[in-house]
Amino acid sequence: MTVIGLSQIRLSHDSRYPWLILIPQINNCSELDDLSFEQQIEVLKASNILSAVLKNCFFPTKLNIAALGNMVKQLHIHHVARFEYDDAWPGPIWGRGHAIVYASDKKKALIALLRRSITNSVYATAN
Repeated sequence: MTVIGLSQIRLSHDSRYPWLILIPQINNCSELDDLSFEQQIEVLKASNILSAVLKNCFFPTKLNIAALGNMVKQLHIHHVARFEYDDAWPGPIWGRGHAIVYASDKKKALIALLRRSITNSVYATAN
């Protein structure tokens, strides 16, 4: 979808939840403390941008941020906007029902919105 600093940003395929995944592009990295302190700061900055984007675009009840890594070892950090009315509330989203993939046109529109919002947030953070 896009890149922030040293991290690739992806949109989850599950349309039930606004859900972004931050993936630091560092080899052999499965835990946050595998990163240097400077890299950790860069990842935290990117995480803060994703948090702001999800809050500003979706107005969630709660933002869930998690680095699980049980299925995929590469460090990746999930950012999920949660709502009191969503399928899994107040429990975790993992293992709950089946993913509903985005319709192609809706996915394209959402990616465009998120990219604009990320670009604006990155610009605002830099100034």
